[in-house]
Amino acid sequence: MSKERKLLTKIIYMAIFIALCYAGTFIAIPIGSSKVHLGNFFCILAGLLCGGLVGGVAGSLGMGLNDLTLGYPWTTYLRTFLLKFLIGFLVGYLFRLCLKRKLNGTFLLGVSTLICLGLFGYTLAMYFQPESQYGLVTLISTSVLAGLMLVALFISFRLPQMSKCLLFALVIALGVNVAGEFFLRIGFMMITGVGFEQALSLSIVKLPAAIFTSIVTIAGIMVFYYPLYLATRKINEANDLEDYIPLPKMLRKKKQSKEEDKPTD
Repeated sequence: MSKERKLLTKIIYMAIFIALCYAGTFIAIPIGSSKVHLGNFFCILAGLLCGGLVGGVAGSLGMGLNDLTLGYPWTTYLRTFLLKFLIGFLVGYLFRLCLKRKLNGTFLLGVSTLICLGLFGYTLAMYFQPESQYGLVTLISTSVLAGLMLVALFISFRLPQMSKCLLFALVIALGVNVAGEFFLRIGFMMITGVGFEQALSLSIVKLPAAIFTSIVTIAGIMVFYYPLYLATRKINEANDLEDYIPLPKMLRKKKQSKEEDKPTD
């Protein structure tokens, strides 16, 4: 495939997933002053099917345009633009790295979980020290991240290798998203003149929606990614995982028979 055709293909896929991310953010369940939505699902799906760049651009522009449509302030749009690009790019990159290098997803989740638990234990101990500089912000963020990693680690023991890599990429990307939502919201609110304590309180209120959205996204991707990959692998010109994702027995036999029927030079 020529470079021009590759570029045109990526632009087309970006446009499709930008529209899906935009529409998916409208599919939401309100939780207090926030919502659980499907925008992250389509952003991550784009990264998995078409690569990190497509996923990042689709998420940042699709969900960013949704924020503009709904009249949110520039701080919300900028936070969305940064974080959604990051999660779309991260999940596509990490999933491919794990598969192509044949890394053990459970081992990676285990190492990540130990690091997160260590961070949580350290911040918890320091939080109760007299005149500690470790605030509630750090304690909450490390506890949420450690909890997500523990759940993912226990689930991974019963999964095949491809699903372990998928779960690892999802948890890392969405863990970054939850932490980023929390910290950037505080930072941007303080830039606009809101006091730290008020910004912290509002960020804590928004935290459950970010966590539930991540859980819904992980569950949805774990269920639907493989069937969608199989359904689109032949028409998806951005598919670079043909040799790394195992096919069902019936499709493997068809592929082998076609290769055997090819004329030899």
